[in-house]
Amino acid sequence: MKTSLLAITLIAMLFYPRRTLCADQDSSPSLQIPQATNDAATVLIERRDYLLPYQDTEGPKKYLEWLWKDPVNLLTRPAYWRGGDWETFGIEVGVTGALFPLDNTVRDFVHDNKTASLDDGLNTVRTITGDGAYYFAASAAIFGSGLIVQNEKLADSGFLAFESVGYAGALEEGIKFVTGRKRPNSAGNQYQFQGPGRHSFNSSFVSGESTVAFAFASSVSEVWQNPWVTWPLYAFAGAVGAQRITDNKHWLSDVVGGALLGHAVGKNIVHLHYRRNVDGVLQPYVTQDTVGLQMAFRF
Repeated sequence: MKTSLLAITLIAMLFYPRRTLCADQDSSPSLQIPQATNDAATVLIERRDYLLPYQDTEGPKKYLEWLWKDPVNLLTRPAYWRGGDWETFGIEVGVTGALFPLDNTVRDFVHDNKTASLDDGLNTVRTITGDGAYYFAASAAIFGSGLIVQNEKLADSGFLAFESVGYAGALEEGIKFVTGRKRPNSAGNQYQFQGPGRHSFNSSFVSGESTVAFAFASSVSEVWQNPWVTWPLYAFAGAVGAQRITDNKHWLSDVVGGALLGHAVGKNIVHLHYRRNVDGVLQPYVTQDTVGLQMAFRF
């Protein structure tokens, strides 16, 4: 099953049209603003939403640059957030926090109503993914396949997925260490947070497996924009999160918080290099008789 899932994903990537997104030549979300001078000449000014710029390189050598610039740009992205970004962050934090009062009720409901067939199905998913090493192996396989068949987009998706899983996992471990939340199979209630300590890395908040599952799903999906890739990957990630609840290893808020964290990391990593094919250009112009401003969009 593990091999077949990866094979289906690779086939969908290889044969899906490649026009939705493009990297390098359309790298990263930005608005290019030509600034007019007295003789109507223009100079392009690029507004980035990340710290370190990338060179317009192609081929395997670009991954060396991504390897050290991506984590820096990911961690410093909040400094470039605008109102909408902070609003999204606030909503996601609010949703996770709002689930805390429901955690105990959901745990008891799941325990009282789960069936053997549901347990068997979700445990099969858990067996496939193991402790999350599957996602590194799958990412490496996609990356290697792209290099072998000289499909740069396929290689990109594997490399970015590998990064997303690694960085999301590191952030999740940091949150675990700080919060030290007790797991539902050992806690008296959902509000037992012990703070930093020697057992904190094995704490409940957030769910590590949900985090890396959604980091993998969101990064690969964001590159390909293909429903035949997106829906199976997110369904699989959702099953991973559900198994952590039915197995009484995590609270509902742990799983949702991890899913939102992984989703955010995956999308942000990809958006450093890929964007939708919609470019906006704002161009002031000055002539002898006219001063104006023109806008153009490329789809």
